[in-house]
Amino acid sequence: MTAMGRWAKSSFGAERFAEIGLVVTGTNAPEVQDEILRFFDKVLFKKDLVYHPCLAEKGGVHYPIVFNVYGAPAMVDVMTEMHDGGGRVLLFVGYAYGGFKNLPVGSVVLPEKSYHFDGIYHGIHVDKEAGYPDKELQQKLSEVCRKENISFVHGTNISVPAVSFQLPHDNEFYRKLQPSTCEMELAAFYSRARELGIRGAAALVISDNRTVSIGDGEKRVMCYEGKKKVLKAIIDNLLSFALPPLKAEKEFTLDEHFASILHDPHDEKNVDRDNGGSGASCCWFVFLSPSIELYATTKNEAVTSF
Repeated sequence: MTAMGRWAKSSFGAERFAEIGLVVTGTNAPEVQDEILRFFDKVLFKKDLVYHPCLAEKGGVHYPIVFNVYGAPAMVDVMTEMHDGGGRVLLFVGYAYGGFKNLPVGSVVLPEKSYHFDGIYHGIHVDKEAGYPDKELQQKLSEVCRKENISFVHGTNISVPAVSFQLPHDNEFYRKLQPSTCEMELAAFYSRARELGIRGAAALVISDNRTVSIGDGEKRVMCYEGKKKVLKAIIDNLLSFALPPLKAEKEFTLDEHFASILHDPHDEKNVDRDNGGSGASCCWFVFLSPSIELYATTKNEAVTSF
């Protein structure tokens, strides 16, 4: 297996797939995932991990789709795996709190900015404030929503560390920023997409607000239906999102990245140094991104799967 594509192979069952992919955040019950997958012609591969990577076919093209991506760290690793298989145009569909402006449950927001209150970047890029969608891709998403009669508004999003661990909403930062929505993954998605040379755009479906609890069963059906409607629109129009790749200063590869962050990247014993090593850093990645297949601790040693 070549250096490029082996991470994609582990998660999606293929080293290469379409440039266009889908990331579906939040909790999606198995029956909801199956219903969404039926919008494709057939499912080629599914894996039941902490998040659920799949490969599905539409019009003879193989598209990656990942369900149940929960939290910014998982989002960053999922994007890296999709990039490894050729993913360069990613569409994010997720849930969000809409109580700042009391947006109705099931309504759709296309965020033009997402602020980093999630903490994921601040140990590496201290001054990182916000992430932004790719303008061309976001415009394509707007056009598809209009074509499919999906009403939406534009807005500003806040990404937080966790549902149960975040700032009180009545604070000086939020009063200044005037957000429309709040969730956990979008700022990381926007920011990391640009760093990897990926075009990223997003649609958020309101799951709760000031007057409707996230645990309201009747309203939960409404937000499920809203998410499925958006996903069906995207899947029915996947070819509309084909755009020229972004120009990157340097092509990102996961093995080279691992080599660069080990203690001494010039050490000949650095297992990732030769663009295909599979040692401690690779095993470390497995714990971040729960792939069943563990790679070797030395270049020539095989390790059995769990």
